[in-house]
This record gives sequence, structure tokens and C-alpha cells, in this order.
Amino acid sequence: MIGRNFVAPTLLQDPVVAEVARKHGKESSQVLLRFLIQLGVSPIPKSTNSERLAKNIDVFDFVLDIEDMVKFKALEQGERARVFKMDFCKG
Repeated sequence: MIGRNFVAPTLLQDPVVAEVARKHGKESSQVLLRFLIQLGVSPIPKSTNSERLAKNIDVFDFVLDIEDMVKFKALEQGERARVFKMDFCKG
């Protein structure tokens, strides 16, 4: 059971993600989106910031290689990282 004080892990500041981002001349968020796309997942990033929206779509001019994919898959944290807050359901 995940308690109220649980903090979902973030990969945006992870050193491995930052390394891959530098390698491709991209931001961490961009390589993470690309990772999901290459896995066949359709990510739906949320932003109202026009600069971030443009960066979210700028993920189709590079490809993560096998080494990058293996590094990202090694970051798997299991069920504890799959958090969906149901706070909006409170009556």
C-alpha cells in the first residue's frame, strides 16, 4: 500500500537519463518520451507551456540505440513507480 507521504520517483534528474540526453543533444524529458515511443507506447505528455509543447514533439529526429534502451530498462522500479493518484475521486 502506498501512503500519502509517498513521493513518486522522477527520472528527469536521473544521471543515466541525463547522460543519454547529452549524447543525443536533447533534454531528459525528450529522451524519456523517445524511449516510450520506441517501446510502442503512446505517451501523452501534459503541458500548457508552448516551449515544452514544442520540445515534446521534437522527439522524432533521433533514435535511441540498444545501449540506451538497455540503460533505461535497467531503471525499472516496479510497481512502486506506477502511481495513479485518485485524489480527484474524493466525495
